[in-house]
Amino acid sequence: MKRNFTDRILGGVCGGLGATLRINSWLIRVLFIVLTILTMGAFALLYLILWWLLPQESLVVPRSGGFGRSVLALVLIVLVAGGYALRWIQPALLTTAAGQDLYWPALLLLTSVVFTLRQVRG
Repeated sequence: MKRNFTDRILGGVCGGLGATLRINSWLIRVLFIVLTILTMGAFALLYLILWWLLPQESLVVPRSGGFGRSVLALVLIVLVAGGYALRWIQPALLTTAAGQDLYWPALLLLTSVVFTLRQVRG
């Protein structure tokens, strides 16, 4: 999976997801906006992570597989959405004994792990 060079508004993440999943990129953009509002910004952070993680599509070099990055991007989407859903379904799992919410610290930890791995790899 790569960020799309021709079908992009901001970073090409939704265009790349749309091309990989064979879904209209505008549907993915609307879905990201709605989920960003519903999750109070978690999907905006996910978009930034994917923007940082996924390479830009090149018009010179032909497309290659990139299966590992696609799987990683889909796993990140599932983790963010699943964590947010779990927060509402079973709130006790993501809170401390004192009642503090652990969702945002876990999301920031996930972001720092992705950034660290990106720096180590390349």
